[in-house]
Amino acid sequence: MEKIKIYSILSNSDNENTTIEALADYDDVKNTIEYKEEDLKVKIQLYDKKVTMERKNEDYDLNLVFSENEKVRCKYQVNSIGLNLEIDVYTKILEIEENRIYINYELYNDDNLIGTFEYKLLILE
Repeated sequence: MEKIKIYSILSNSDNENTTIEALADYDDVKNTIEYKEEDLKVKIQLYDKKVTMERKNEDYDLNLVFSENEKVRCKYQVNSIGLNLEIDVYTKILEIEENRIYINYELYNDDNLIGTFEYKLLILE
């Protein structure tokens, strides 16, 4: 596992942005990137045409799967109130490049749109 420098931006349809510049752990065997976003652990796993993202802290555990032009059912667990939700992730754009990941996606609960999001990850090294 090696350390890499990353820069990530997560923005939603309300133009709220979460920006992080951090040292991340990169595992080239498992093709994963792990970093901390304040009190949140973020784990990205890269595949040929798919990306999974795990966002976890003591309050919640969110697991998302991104596959372009597909709707995938995912899990959202809110520990503080014991709530387990199934949400649908529709990936509009998924770009995986050597030093950049870009994902534009929508989240749905019971076919109701929760929000539209953009996630950008740059590997600065």
